[in-house]
Parts: sequence; C-alpha cells; structure tokens
Amino acid sequence: MMFKTLWRSTKVRVAVVVPPVVIAIIALVFFFQPKIQSEQVVPEAIFRDYSRMLVEELANQGVITIDPSCELDDPQPELAYMLPALVGVYHDIVKKPTTARLTQLDDTLRLSFDGYKQFKNRTINILKGVKKKLGPRYALDMQSEGENHTLVVTYKGEPWRNEQLCALPATEAGIRESTDAALLMSITRHISDFDFNYEGEKAGRGKRALNITIPESLNYTEVFEDLFFKYTDFHELQKVKTTNMGSMFKLSYEIRLKDASKEKEFIDALRCRNGNLEISCGMLLENPLANL
Repeated sequence: MMFKTLWRSTKVRVAVVVPPVVIAIIALVFFFQPKIQSEQVVPEAIFRDYSRMLVEELANQGVITIDPSCELDDPQPELAYMLPALVGVYHDIVKKPTTARLTQLDDTLRLSFDGYKQFKNRTINILKGVKKKLGPRYALDMQSEGENHTLVVTYKGEPWRNEQLCALPATEAGIRESTDAALLMSITRHISDFDFNYEGEKAGRGKRALNITIPESLNYTEVFEDLFFKYTDFHELQKVKTTNMGSMFKLSYEIRLKDASKEKEFIDALRCRNGNLEISCGMLLENPLANL
C-alpha cells in the first residue's frame, strides 16, 4: 500500500526510472562506438629515417656521393651517425681527397675512396684515425681493388638505447635553434651515461707494457703501425728514451692484444722490424710512467 502511494509521486518515478535508463544508454553508446586504434610510434623507424636524412644531407652538401647501388631502406644508426667522422678522418689524412662514395649502409658501412694508385700508408693512417674516433666496438677493414679503396665498418657492440640515439639529433637541434648544443649533449650523456669510446670496467683489462729497442735511424712513428693494427685493439706510445750513448731508442708502449695466444707471433714480427734488438712484453704497472 505504501509503495503504491509513493509511486504516485512524479519525483519518485523519475528517481527510480531515469538512472537505469541513463546507464543503459551510456553502455549502448560505448558498446557500439567505433574503436579508435592509437597509432604507436616505433622509435627504430624514427632513427632510421633520421639516419637516411643525415646521409642524404651529406650528399646534398657535396661531402659524399651515394652510389646508385646503395640502398638506404634500413640504415643502421650506429653506423650512419659515424659517417661524418669517417669522412673527417679521410680529409685529415689525404691532402687532396676525392669525394668519398657511399656504396653500402645497412648492417655494414662501405665508403669508397677512388682514384689512388698507391694507398698503403694512407690505409694504415685512416684505419688508425678511425679506430681512435670510433673506439673498440667497431670492426674496421680496408679493401683495395685497382684505384678503388673501400673502408668497411661494422658495429659489434650492444645496440644503442633511445637516449643514446637522441644525442646527435639533439646536438643538431641545438645548433639549428641557437641553443647551447654542448649543454644538450651533456644532458643526454648524463641521462644515458654514454660515451662513444666508453669501455667501463673493462678499460684496463688485458693491457700490457711493451718495450722495444730500435736503432736511432729507424722512424718509430710509423714503422710498427701496421703490426699494432693487426695484433692489438689498443696501443699508445707512453715514453721514448735514448740508450747506448744515444745510438738507440727505447720505446715504451701500452697495448692490449686482440688474441693473447698470438703474443709470440706479434713479438717475432716486431723483431723483424727492429733488427732483432731487445723487446720485452709484460704486465702493466699501475703507473706506467713511474720510472720516468
């Protein structure tokens, strides 16, 4: 009896009927509305596009030429980002350089230097300069055929993280927008703890002290460079000292062998260059300059 009395009230009927109806309408609208698929951004595609743009910009500026056979569908950013540095080393070493020609850029970078009959010394110096620029995570080779000499570079390290891949675009943006590019790079490296030549805790592992005695007539600045490149992944001249009344030099290097099992082969090759004079190779002291 009480329910019938309450139901006669318009307010009660509205309060009872309207909420379920509204809820039903909302549910139907939600159910029948078309699903909107959010477009996902793929970071890898962004960095590939930037790598392609970087290479094409270098070609537009006349810094390089792109060979017709070179496809830029999937350029590896870790290699594309290094292209300006490779061209820079080439121009530093060769006095009258021809325009470098890019013949491949995917998981391997091939950069051809054309028009040189003799390239042996340049090969050694270019490989040395590139190795110093890029660090140990890049594998290098120079292939020569006639007057064409091709630098082959592959990346052997861990794939770069997004923060690392942003470093070059951020720097370029800083220059373009008159912003402090050094600050942008500093922030990027601080966030990612990244350095192109970073070796972390492994930096000192496997390093050895190498001492070589040579006659004073031997030019020590280049005579061993091809052997160092073949047998070591790191070498640095620490000290030069005259000995035997100034008729000889004693060279002290810090090195790290690519393959420790080839140490004897390496020393034998050095002996052929220094006239079988004294050579020693041993553990690296904590302070290699302590006996200066």
